[in-house]
Amino acid sequence: MKPSFCAIANQQAGEDLIGTAGHYQTYVLIECPMPWAAKVFNSQSIPPALRQYVKTMKAERSVQFLAINRGLSASASPPSVTVMVYEKTVPSALSTDASNPPITTSTGGYRGYEFQLDDLSQVVDCVEAHWQGDRIGQPITQQDILICTHGMRDKCCARFGQPFFREAAHSLKQGNLPNTRVWKVSHIGGHRFAPTAISLPDGRYYGRLSMPALAAIVTRSGPVEKLREVYRGWGLLPAPLQVLERQLLLQHGWTWFDYDVTYRILSDSRGTGKGKSSDQIRPEPRPEQERRQRELFVEISANRSAYQTQENQTENETLLERSESVTYWAKLIQDYQNTVCVKASCSSAMATPFVKYAVAECVLVSCPQPVSVV
Repeated sequence: MKPSFCAIANQQAGEDLIGTAGHYQTYVLIECPMPWAAKVFNSQSIPPALRQYVKTMKAERSVQFLAINRGLSASASPPSVTVMVYEKTVPSALSTDASNPPITTSTGGYRGYEFQLDDLSQVVDCVEAHWQGDRIGQPITQQDILICTHGMRDKCCARFGQPFFREAAHSLKQGNLPNTRVWKVSHIGGHRFAPTAISLPDGRYYGRLSMPALAAIVTRSGPVEKLREVYRGWGLLPAPLQVLERQLLLQHGWTWFDYDVTYRILSDSRGTGKGKSSDQIRPEPRPEQERRQRELFVEISANRSAYQTQENQTENETLLERSESVTYWAKLIQDYQNTVCVKASCSSAMATPFVKYAVAECVLVSCPQPVSVV
């Protein structure tokens, strides 16, 4: 196959996926009939009021609106319209004073609520009522896997995403993806890593997916090292910290998924840059030796509740499993050596350099002993 697909060219270029997860506080997933336009909320089926609401809310909030579909044909329609709102479980910034860097806390992902509506004309009132506290949906207890199949946005998502969705749907029917739903989803970024997906409620992004990898992610089983090849990052963290989180995930294993994580940026030589991902940070147009290398010093902790700590630890348990918390200090740097110059999408006219981050230092600074539970 010729490398006319950006995903093939990217894999040949060897770009590391990490640090490319979207960073949002809220996801609003709306079941929309297909076909979808390149800009999904410009699709013919979308009411004008909903189109305007999406535009307004994205300007005001850290929210990602996505269209989803359960795999129905264009002529078929579901008995009702599913709307899901996934919200970060705690506020992102506990402090915004420049002299006191912000602390961000996650409790393992997002809290999801589901609504069943008669049609798309009711979406705006439903979502607004939820945000005003006037309407609470059904709590979501399943895992939702959102697989990008948005071929009108990029042909890689059709070429690789569509067959992967069909394979995942078949695996679901065979009972290989327990307590899980799979959905087609509109553009989530990173076409060059197709097939791509988001897992909710944890909010982690994946690319270059295979069915064995997806099954391992859903069941949290098998060698965790295999995630290195498919893990784009945890969307609850800004791009530079995603590379650190991957290192700790691979170090601690699947246990890492079950813990609360807090982080603090102790210093940043260039500032954090609101809303920017590694995809949006470009090398300065100066000779290599004149570039100012961004450095961040961060503190990151993983904690578990007291009721999770048991006295019957075994020799095979990881450091995290034997303790109620661990804390690391780390130095992150822009990694110009691993910068790649590739096309961001199939429609890109020319290749673009994408700067990566690396963990220069990571030191364990605190590891309290387990507490006894009475």
